[in-house]
Amino acid sequence: MNVDMKNYLRRIFSSVLAASLLCALTVPAAASVALGEDLLQKDVPVHRDTQLSTNVFWSTAYNDMRVENLITYRPGSSATPMVTYGSVLTSCNTVSAAAQALESQGYRVVAGLNGDFYNVNNGLPIGMVAANGELKSSDGGYWAIGFRQDGTAVLGKPAVKVTADFGYDMLDNGDYPTQVVRQLAAVNKARVSGGGIYLYTYEFNSKHTTGTTEPGVDVVCTIQSGSLALSGSPLVLTVDSVLADAAGTAVPQGKVVLSVNNQADAYALNAMKNIPVGATISITAAPSTGDWLDVQYAVGALYALVQNGGVVSGLPTDVNPRTAVGQKADGTLVFYTIDGRRSGYSVGASMTQVAQRLIELGCVTALCLDGGGSTTFTATQPDAVSAKTINRPSGGSERAVSNQIFLVASSQSSGQLSHFYVTTDNSYVLAGSKVNVTAAAVDTNYIPMSGRSYTLSTSAGEMENGVLTTPASGGEVTVTATGGGQSGSAKVHAVTTPDAISVKNGSTAVTTLTVAPGSTTTLTASAVYRHLALKADPEAFTWAVTGDIGAVDKTGKFTAGSPGTGTLTVSAGGKTATVQVNVSHIALATVEDFEASVPELSSFSYGATISRVTDMNLVKYGRASAAVNYTIGADGTSSVLFAVPYSIGSAYTQMSFWLYGDKSGSALTVLTPDGANTVETPAGSVDFTGWKQITVALPAGTATLAGFKLTSGINADGTATAASGTLYLDQLVTSYNNVVDTVPPEVKAALSGTSLTATITDAADKFPAQSGVSVTMDGKAVAFAYDPAKGTLTAALPVSDTYAHRVTVTARDASGNIGRSSCDIAATGGETQFGDTAGYWAGTYVDWLKTAGITTGYEDGTFRPNQSITRQQFAVMLYRYLGLDGSGNDANDLPFADAGDIGEYARTAVKTLYSMGILTGSQENGKLYFRPGASLTRAQASTMIGRTQQKGYAQAALTFKDAASIPTYAAYYIQTMAAQKVISGYEDGTFRPNTSITRGQMAKILYNLL
Repeated sequence: MNVDMKNYLRRIFSSVLAASLLCALTVPAAASVALGEDLLQKDVPVHRDTQLSTNVFWSTAYNDMRVENLITYRPGSSATPMVTYGSVLTSCNTVSAAAQALESQGYRVVAGLNGDFYNVNNGLPIGMVAANGELKSSDGGYWAIGFRQDGTAVLGKPAVKVTADFGYDMLDNGDYPTQVVRQLAAVNKARVSGGGIYLYTYEFNSKHTTGTTEPGVDVVCTIQSGSLALSGSPLVLTVDSVLADAAGTAVPQGKVVLSVNNQADAYALNAMKNIPVGATISITAAPSTGDWLDVQYAVGALYALVQNGGVVSGLPTDVNPRTAVGQKADGTLVFYTIDGRRSGYSVGASMTQVAQRLIELGCVTALCLDGGGSTTFTATQPDAVSAKTINRPSGGSERAVSNQIFLVASSQSSGQLSHFYVTTDNSYVLAGSKVNVTAAAVDTNYIPMSGRSYTLSTSAGEMENGVLTTPASGGEVTVTATGGGQSGSAKVHAVTTPDAISVKNGSTAVTTLTVAPGSTTTLTASAVYRHLALKADPEAFTWAVTGDIGAVDKTGKFTAGSPGTGTLTVSAGGKTATVQVNVSHIALATVEDFEASVPELSSFSYGATISRVTDMNLVKYGRASAAVNYTIGADGTSSVLFAVPYSIGSAYTQMSFWLYGDKSGSALTVLTPDGANTVETPAGSVDFTGWKQITVALPAGTATLAGFKLTSGINADGTATAASGTLYLDQLVTSYNNVVDTVPPEVKAALSGTSLTATITDAADKFPAQSGVSVTMDGKAVAFAYDPAKGTLTAALPVSDTYAHRVTVTARDASGNIGRSSCDIAATGGETQFGDTAGYWAGTYVDWLKTAGITTGYEDGTFRPNQSITRQQFAVMLYRYLGLDGSGNDANDLPFADAGDIGEYARTAVKTLYSMGILTGSQENGKLYFRPGASLTRAQASTMIGRTQQKGYAQAALTFKDAASIPTYAAYYIQTMAAQKVISGYEDGTFRPNTSITRGQMAKILYNLL
């Protein structure tokens, strides 16, 4: 026979063998009584006699999916089972880390999964561990699976008895010398008080000790020969020392320690106490049946699921992720996981359901391994050289576990082409959509081969450059890769009629949409068939709009037109989804202004703290901001996150906020959730000091703000930016169409007798929300009626006297801007309150101060309006004006060097206003002075009065002729109060900031401020 004929026959035999193997291992596609209606089945041969299957089911009981991953393995192939654990029995590793360790040793990890239950406090496995034929940890009476050299397995209770011949005689009850032989309680398990004799090896824990805390007798021995083999060959020891009242005894390499608690029975305790130093001890392990004698690897299992082809009764009923291993009658093994605790992906299963499922898969015996967050399944796909996690651990990431089970094979390539592994980026698509197809050459050792050319073909539709365009008529499509005399294929299901269509704005499903005129919203349509999401190209859908509200293109991008209502419809395969659309003016939304409180930081904030700040020098709007003290974490980030996410509404496309920077150079990002993931949107570098408004675009469909993250930046010299500091946040606002609002609402108020009417409009919000509107008379709140849809306000004022009254309407918009309008009710009485204010230009204001109890004037009945006001007089006047209770400050000391000069009548007022940051004093020669008897200048008065107001009012330009003379500290306050018409200059156009303010001028300012 010539060489070409031999190669031809070899290829034919290889193809026939692969086909027959696939038929033998494939799970039939049918509904599972245990798990539900089958939705998706995918089988991939990952090695000879070894197949990976991923199946998806629909549970009608939970109205949700279940996803299982399993390996069907026929022993005797070149892949063999192996049990691994960390450097010691108590060290936990993830399945992925253990797989990488095996790969570094030259193995190809065909598949792997987590092993036995374990004590989460110390990492000890509950049951048996055996490796290389040696008992590493005893079974504790639990179930176990053992693997032999040829890959065959035994499932059951090994009940291994470990017996020690102590090598000396001791008199029995009849005074006859008797050889001392004792059965050990356990090997490498936590010792209990009333237990027997325990054996500890170097591999027990990372400290290499017995781990005991109660005193006992410890016998330290040197290993002479052998190991604790399941085959029965002895471990021979020589006694080095016998330690009384020992605890936590060291176990060096090459030695073991026998240990018994002092509270154990005399039978065990006396045997240990009397062992002679130098004695030879022989220890043997004997499984209960001969099936375990040639086991090379073993791992424990807490529960049996299936025995003799039937479900074991009395199993726990809770539904969780599960890991199990089953055995068919012919010895074929099934390594099984089912994901859980993930609504919308997989709900999990009870142990009984897993048992039923394994019986459906042909198993007659099955054991349950550790589950829940431990459930992990890894495999190496035919086109890969390393293993990857293929399930979704319920905790979001892999849990480190005590031990693992792997199927391993050689990583050496045979160099002989076996088949092509064909993959598609989607198996179920909406008819007409495109699918990316790739193929990888695989050799007879299931190692990917490079440099092998192939041709892709399809049974239907069109194939071009690795892209399949599925036929509009739908159906099952087979794509095939052919090359070098071998082939491989995959199937794609093109669905013409989906079960349902839905529309999303970003990641949020929508049936209604409210947008602003001129805005653009990119919507996406998706289709579902038998509860599975179909891959669907935008071109597979048809979009339409009804009503004169805008236009939509073929990709779902909607551009809003004039205000109005209408619908957007999207259709495919006879199914339609409709979105009700409202195009209207949308008010901006306050996300957080920190006026009432600050949010909690998340538990992973790396030491960051957040607090509410009322120092007006560190407030941008209102009366408070948030101070965030941060420390960059060890991983380079300081996550300043809010514990409870803020709902912000999906109609908004951007967010603005004010940040008081520390010039750290750190990078700031805004965090928004997107399903199970978090989107990080860059917000720039904190390369500035002072307040700065920052605006960031929000990902489409964003409905929630999670917070902010701060990351170390890099300086020009390559060093990291500052690792700690303080940032201040204020006024977080969502908006759209690049709207940033810095203009206060416009308020127009009018009086008719005692009836108040007002109109309020805002450039960005149109009409402010009622929560931002207030009415006061003489500084006290008055009830009012407000229509937020029209911005109109009415109020009946409670006036029953003849005095003058000040009525003010204040409106604050979503961005923190404040507008106000005031009206006066004139006095109807003829007499003045003071003898020297009759006919005085500010007499009305002075009278109001007297009526309100803010001033009493002088003992002679005069007010002396043209007299300068001292600093302490003003403190008292302002204290009374604000209606403060300063009794809690009486015991406080003032820092002023001239505090003793403050009059008794003014002390409480000065202390209170100082504690509020309204009075600060001035530095002179290194000391702080208040100067209580000094006249108050107009700049000083403006500053102190301005500090009583919340921030957010407009700032008027300083057009006074002497504006250059206005001190820097007073400029902001003069600007805001001038804009409110609370203060004004002189007729000659000057402000005269350094001129002493008179008592009459002060009366007018306080009145205007109401």
